[in-house]
Parts: sequence; structure tokens; C-alpha cells
Amino acid sequence: MESYHIEKFNMGGINCTFVQDNHSKSKAGVIRGLHYQWDRPMGKLLRVVKGSGFDTIVDIRKDSPTYGVHSTFMLSEDNFAMLWVPPGFAQAFLALEDDTHLCYKTTALHNGDAEGAIHPTNSGLDIDWQVPNDYIILSEKDTTAQTFAEYAENPRF
Repeated sequence: MESYHIEKFNMGGINCTFVQDNHSKSKAGVIRGLHYQWDRPMGKLLRVVKGSGFDTIVDIRKDSPTYGVHSTFMLSEDNFAMLWVPPGFAQAFLALEDDTHLCYKTTALHNGDAEGAIHPTNSGLDIDWQVPNDYIILSEKDTTAQTFAEYAENPRF
């Protein structure tokens, strides 16, 4: 599989420089996100190399006509799908299998001092994670994250 080809991506409208590669490994039921970075916002190019998962992105740009709208995507080692997440979107990933590996390129370096999170299951966005709530595992960071209404009071984009 050719996972990245600069000329083909440029033809598809993704004209950026990737500066960091990340690899996360999760067990079934783990959600990571909805995360965003406001200082040097990052675009992300995602793909699952092992297992499967359900990805959700939310437009958090206050002046956008799709502000607050979310979209969902299935990513798996079998479908070879890749997802481009532009800067200004919050993103979350739910692993559907144990030992699921999500790899992604970013257009900015990680900056933990400028990172925010919107609660993935209590956001007020009515995201259908397609699994029962008792199946979902969240980190402390995501459990204590703000709702979308709280984000809207002081939007970063």
C-alpha cells in the first residue's frame, strides 16, 4: 500500500508539510478525543494499520457554516481508508478491537500547553458511537473534558 504520495495528495487538495508521525495502540472500547490544538493547529492524516475503529470529527471553527457539525468514519486494516482532518476540527477515535493501531501524520508538532478536549460521550453533540455506553473506556483527561456548549463560550478557532 502506498500510504502517502505528495503529488497525489496535492492533487486532492492536501497541500501541507507533515512534521510528526504518531502511533497509538488501544484495546476495544477505548475512545481517545475529541482533541484539538489551538496554538499551531494541526491537520492530521489518519489510518488504522491493525484492527478497526470509528473516527469522529467536529468542526469547531466558530465562523464556519458547518460549526458544531460532526462526521463519522470507519477505519480498518481491511478497508485501507485514510481520513484527512483539517486544522480547526476536534477529532476522536474509538477502537473496536483489542490491539487496534492508529497511525497519523500531523502538520504541526504536539503542544500539550495548547491542547483542548471536548467530552466524547457527553458533548451535547449527540454522537452515535454505535456501541453501548458501558463498552466505552475514557482517560481521565477525556472524562473531565468540557462539553461543546462550554467550548462555545470561549471558542479557540
